[in-house]
Amino acid sequence: MLVQEVTTDLSPAEVIQLARDFFTTRFSAYAAFVEEEGDGHITFQVEAGELMIGTGSREGRTIVRGSTSRLHHELSQFLTTLAPAEEVRQNALGPGASGAG
Repeated sequence: MLVQEVTTDLSPAEVIQLARDFFTTRFSAYAAFVEEEGDGHITFQVEAGELMIGTGSREGRTIVRGSTSRLHHELSQFLTTLAPAEEVRQNALGPGASGAG
């Protein structure tokens, strides 16, 4: 899975709500359904696989990490709504060498 990361001044709750809105209403190539949601994360099931977004904090800002096996472009589009495109990092350090777990 490719992991992408961005830092934003939005709160984790705002990020999760924006992700829900973006992937369930704006994203029209595939139907996205919320599979799991918590205070700092949301997982979507889409025809092309799974997309996960999680939040954390660092130095008073919100870190947003997203991972997906197939929807890299769509994830990048969402993350650039939270911060300028040049701040979106791809292949952010994940739990394994591939970031897959």
